[in-house]
Amino acid sequence: MRLAFTVRLAKTGYLHPSGSRTDSPGIHRDVIQRADHSEERSCGSAQTGGFDATEFARRVDAARGDVTAAVHQWLVETGRIHADAQVLHLEIRTWRPR
Repeated sequence: MRLAFTVRLAKTGYLHPSGSRTDSPGIHRDVIQRADHSEERSCGSAQTGGFDATEFARRVDAARGDVTAAVHQWLVETGRIHADAQVLHLEIRTWRPR
């Protein structure tokens, strides 16, 4: 199974501006700017193959079942957000490859 997600943070929570190749070459697909100075970024998609759901399930287990904490930790580890950034919204999408 594969997954993708959309995460919303204050713009200042991200380490790199949206669309930056440093931030995520080919990983972030859609960016939505919000009036409240937050930004939604979609990570992964069916077109890019998304992420391995088993790997993220292990991360969720390590975070004692907290999906948001697991995604937050991944974003910190991969150098996309500040460690003190607060996730305002998280949407997870899954699918089985054909």
